[in-house]
Amino acid sequence: MRIYSVLPIAKGLGKETLTYFGRDGIPLGALVTIPLRKRNIPAIVVEESDASSARAKIRSSRFALKKISSVESGQFLPAAFLSAAQGVAQYFAASTGAILSHLIPQIILKKVRDFAPKQSTDSPAYSGEKFVIQADDEERFAHYRSFIREEFAKRSSVFFCVPTREDIIHARETLNKGIEQYTCAFHGDLGARELKVMLSILKTKDHPVLIVGTVPFLSLAREDVGTIILERENSRGYRTIARPLFDLRKFAEEYARGRKVKYVVGDTILSLETFWRFKNDEFIEFSPLKVRLVSTARVEVVDMKTRAGEKNKEFRVLSPALESLVARTKEEKANLFIFAARKGIAPITVCGDCGTLLSCRQCGAPLVLHRASRAQTIYICHKCGVERSSLEKCANCGSWKLVPLGIGIERVEEVIKKRFPDLHLLRLDKDIAPGAKKVKEILEKFLASPGSVLLGTELALLSLHESLPYAAVASVDSLLSIPDFRMNERVFLILLKIRSLAESHFLIQTRGAENPIFKTAADGNLSEFYRTEIEDRKKFNYPPFFTFIKISLTGRESAVRKGMAELKRMFTGQEVSIFTGLHGGIERYFIMHALIRLPRERWPDERLAALLKALPPQYLVQVDPESLL
Repeated sequence: MRIYSVLPIAKGLGKETLTYFGRDGIPLGALVTIPLRKRNIPAIVVEESDASSARAKIRSSRFALKKISSVESGQFLPAAFLSAAQGVAQYFAASTGAILSHLIPQIILKKVRDFAPKQSTDSPAYSGEKFVIQADDEERFAHYRSFIREEFAKRSSVFFCVPTREDIIHARETLNKGIEQYTCAFHGDLGARELKVMLSILKTKDHPVLIVGTVPFLSLAREDVGTIILERENSRGYRTIARPLFDLRKFAEEYARGRKVKYVVGDTILSLETFWRFKNDEFIEFSPLKVRLVSTARVEVVDMKTRAGEKNKEFRVLSPALESLVARTKEEKANLFIFAARKGIAPITVCGDCGTLLSCRQCGAPLVLHRASRAQTIYICHKCGVERSSLEKCANCGSWKLVPLGIGIERVEEVIKKRFPDLHLLRLDKDIAPGAKKVKEILEKFLASPGSVLLGTELALLSLHESLPYAAVASVDSLLSIPDFRMNERVFLILLKIRSLAESHFLIQTRGAENPIFKTAADGNLSEFYRTEIEDRKKFNYPPFFTFIKISLTGRESAVRKGMAELKRMFTGQEVSIFTGLHGGIERYFIMHALIRLPRERWPDERLAALLKALPPQYLVQVDPESLL
């Protein structure tokens, strides 16, 4: 009998490792099943010792030592994978088991006995260099195709990481021409039969392979993988949305470093943090970085505040220029994509008498006005899903004078339909297309219908890769009004993505035309955008110069305030800023945040990380958060 320390693959556990006994010969890195809290969960073996030498310790323990239930797979994860997970856990102040719960896909855990890929702790020696590539999609993928074939000639496989299922489909179709039999793709929606076929390619092909998948499928990377490419590096899709909250890009880089393989990150616009690291010699150019993106489209920025040199008192959803573009699309039997930043008719509603914002009674988020039927509207909370009648009064003063503000996608749709009743108009947002199948169906209809217009949110941009004659932005100002330090970068990326779709004409309507971001995006001037953003980040001690740690607490106001006061006492000696959350005015859903800023080189800090890990589960810890709000 042997004593084993295991990493439980589960969230919400206070301990990093647990101890069990089991039969002799279970290898380090093996996947086992252990009994814990009246259920069986998967775990990874990380340490072993002889039971006789630990006999005294076992006898003095307050708990009876339990037996490992079963061994699912020997040598399930390579040492570099576990090491990277442990490093990421330390950086994001989480347990390694909780991190592993995100990094090992459930479809692999459920079928591991049938087709777990053979792994080894020994990997071939590679260079371990880190590269960046910044160029438009067509040029970037041309470089990728050439590089993959060069690596194949060197008997080296390539793992191509992308953030979403839609990206997997696009990348596979773009990269696998001529190497279809050596390409496999992995995502969470694979059926058991498809998964078995893909894993068979990994196990049986002597030829190098191209593996396309999300970051968690790096657990399947073959021993001959000599390069990990992280595509669409600036996507928010790499951040987890369930606890523990962490950045999957950090794991991919750590894993590449541990295996000493080449690591390539690429996007049309690299994240500001990555560009700054490149400027500080942490990355090498994969190909000369494009700092100005060229476009064949004529770019027009329409100031919606003025018309013919005079102030326009009439509120318009569509400018004459955009109406003309819609008419031209119909006449020429072309295609036009129109972007709208927000769902619904109007993203916010205020009282016309006292100015109070109409918010959700349950969570405090602004209510969004939607069209329920041709004659009826309703309010929907996009945060918690609550629906409310639009026939209600102001909660503050009792007034009926509720004024919807802003431009939502449904409002744009109504105006276009009224102005062009016989136009073939399609809409693509989460309300219309909740799943990938519906998204694909709408896009296929649009592309197969000359003279049609597609009206879409960011959801459409994830799957729309084909060039179009015309593209336009109906509304984006609502995003720029959000006081978040990353918002300029997000809007700039959206504008350049839409600009890259247009071949002939790209139109932007805005009520903030004086904002430099519109001219910079119109010119495709990446270097100017980076320069001004990095200057601002440095001035205000924002990332990448400082690391932010945000701790959030939600509940009844009295309990939250008491909890935050206790937290401040726990972190005595550490500068902690405490503030109310953006939607923190509801009694049962009061939100407060605590913010810790550290110079980049001071994190991770072992003492501070230990304090963060020891916090009760009601505190939500985010290291390097996407937003401070």
